[in-house]
Amino acid sequence: MKTYSRHNCKSAHRTAQTFLRCAVPRAAWVAGHGKFALIAWCGVPTITLHQAIEPALQQRAVVDSLGCGGRCRKRHEVVHVDVGGTA
Repeated sequence: MKTYSRHNCKSAHRTAQTFLRCAVPRAAWVAGHGKFALIAWCGVPTITLHQAIEPALQQRAVVDSLGCGGRCRKRHEVVHVDVGGTA
């Protein structure tokens, strides 16, 4: 699983949500809380955060089977978010 630990500024982000807004500035939205992110890279990226890996993987399975919108290209991934940058 890919780990996101780099972002676009020198700030010390305290939450995965603020970290991902910096790391993926094109994202339309970042929703939820947790250190596991489901990122849909179709068209404009969208991100949902989860507390544990299993709910993130389950949600990806749903999105993979149903699609994430009209511009869906099935480019969905689950990543670990390391806001401390220690990965």
